[in-house]
Formats: sequence, structure tokens, C-alpha cells
Amino acid sequence: MIPMKRDPCKTSPFAQSLRQAQILVLKIPKVFLRLKSSPSLTLNKIERSAKISKPRASYLICAFIVLGLAAASHSYVLPAKQILDFMIEQFGSARTFEVLQKTVIYDPALEGGMRELDQTLYYRYPDRFRCEVRTPDAEQVRVAGPEGAIFVTNGKIIAETENPFDHFKDLLLYRQADVLLKRLFQLDVNLDVVSLGRYKDRIAYVIGAKYPDESVPQVWIEKETFRPIRYVVKGCGSKDATLEEIEYADYMPLGKGRWYPARILFFQNGRLARMYVLKTFRVNPDLPDQLFDIAYLKTVYQPIADTQPSSPPTSELDEVKKTIRDFTKTFE
Repeated sequence: MIPMKRDPCKTSPFAQSLRQAQILVLKIPKVFLRLKSSPSLTLNKIERSAKISKPRASYLICAFIVLGLAAASHSYVLPAKQILDFMIEQFGSARTFEVLQKTVIYDPALEGGMRELDQTLYYRYPDRFRCEVRTPDAEQVRVAGPEGAIFVTNGKIIAETENPFDHFKDLLLYRQADVLLKRLFQLDVNLDVVSLGRYKDRIAYVIGAKYPDESVPQVWIEKETFRPIRYVVKGCGSKDATLEEIEYADYMPLGKGRWYPARILFFQNGRLARMYVLKTFRVNPDLPDQLFDIAYLKTVYQPIADTQPSSPPTSELDEVKKTIRDFTKTFE
């Protein structure tokens, strides 16, 4: 096969427009000189001045418009992987991280429309996560890692998939860009699309969408700090699931260049559904391997199917929501 050679006489549309803009800009000083020395500026030739100045003014305006369009069309936006690399760098190099947070659940089905409880989060970088809620009457454990996920309530395994509310950890946990890219790809984030957008007076990189499109999954990384500020993701991973929004707010320093959001907010259909508020934290605590070992945990906890009959849920999300409601009733 004879390799195709590009015709050296042909240039791209952008190169052509840029060259035309450069020619126009070079002519601008000459235009000003002509305007300055033109006899048409004398008071006794007002009519002649009006006829000449209008075309020249249009000429100048066109020059600036062409130049602006040429520059805008060539503006550079960082690729997704590089943006995520910078984001991961600013989170620091801790091995483990423990968070005690207040969780506020907003649900009309609950008495008073809301419930508050304490949760403990465990991060084992670069890719393992555990969440615990314990009271005198109830216990909930959620674990996610490379081997999968497990969702336990009162000592019984009720699901081997992630809770939709645990998507928030994606941007805070994974410390390898390739792993995070794979995760975002699984959640239908288009990694080939990156744009610049504005969210609450902050400029951010938008991975997955052309701003201001909010109809698809996307990640927002603040341009100045490279911290995640917004995450729009499908609720339960299915193609027909509605988009849910996670907002990361009020970042606070953890020492040695580490940062963590003091508040994490969850919105469903524009309604605030849940909020996490940071209370205390520990950097690099000693965390046993068994806390994150899903194969081991499956030998400790009993599948719910072995203890009681249950009808199949209409959807995974319905099952998760039912579990959340049942669990929060213990706090009434």
C-alpha cells in the first residue's frame, strides 16, 4: 500500500483562519495611520468622513472577531488522565485514613423527615473502602475493593453490590489514575470529553460532558486547586437509572498537604437526600487486613437467603432503599 502524503499546499481550516487573522492584525496599524492622516477628518468634509470611517470600523471589528475565533478554537484543555493525576497528587500519600462523620438522612418516610447517625469510614489506599454504622441495636457494614463489594445489615449479607451512596468515595479513594479511569468508564463517564465549566462561581474541568450539558455522568475538578467539587453519576449503575449528584464542599487541611471535604452532599432529582459532615479523622491508623477482605467477610456473615425467605426486589435500587429505611427505623 502506498502511504498517503499530505499535500503541502493544503492547510487545515484553523491554520487558514489564523493566517487570515494575522494578516488582518498586521494591517491594523496601517489603517490607524490612514485614519490619522486622512483629510476626511476635517470639519468641512464630514460627509466624506462618514462614508470612509464606517468601512474601516467594520474592517477593524472583523479583524478582532476572526482573531478571537481562531484563538478560541485552538484553546487547550488538559486530558482527563492528566487532570486526575494532578487531583491524586494533591490528596497526599497516606497509606490509610479513618473518618468519623455525622450522617444526616433526609427521607419523607422517616419520622420528622430526617435522621442523624454516626458513621465511620475506613480508606485503605489505593483501592479499598469500608463503612460502618453501629448502635446498641443495629449494625451495618459496607466494604468495596478490587474483589467486589459486600453490604451487611445486622450480621446478614443483603447484597454483594455497592450502595449507590458510596459512589462518593471514588474520587477520594483511588490513588492510581488508571484505576480511577477504569472506574469512571464503568460508570459511563466519557473520558474523551473534557471541557471547562462554572459551578458556584468556580471554574472547573468537566470530565465526561461539554459544559453546560448535565444529562450525562460527569466529574468536576476545580481548575485552581485540582480538588473534586462535583460528581454526577447514575444511581444504581443501570442504563435507565436517574442521575444523582454528589457535591464536595468546605475542604479542610489534614496536614502535610492533605485535604478532605468537611461536607459531602447527595442530591436526587434536585432534592437533598443525604449529607455527610466530618467530625474527626485519623491519618495512617493501623487497620487490619480482615476489615477489607471480602472473601473472609463472606465466611463471617450469613447470607440473608439462608435465614429467611424473601421475594425478589423489583430493582437493585429498590432493595437498597428498603434496606436503608429498615435500618434507619431502629433509630426512631
